[in-house]
Amino acid sequence: MRLVPFQYAGHNPAVVFINPEQVVAVRAFANSTHIHVAAPQRDGAPSYYPVRETVDEVVKQPTS
Repeated sequence: MRLVPFQYAGHNPAVVFINPEQVVAVRAFANSTHIHVAAPQRDGAPSYYPVRETVDEVVKQPTS
């Protein structure tokens, strides 16, 4: 399994590692990009990670 590092855009900036095989959608916002992953939250809502990279930077990451 390959994990790709991204700069987390939450209140406590850190590096978050995401498995590209689990990414189902990427959405741009003014100050962040949301990377949606296949695993839902406990309540069934979609799971996503807000990151500082742009959409272009996210989609250019290698998948393997």
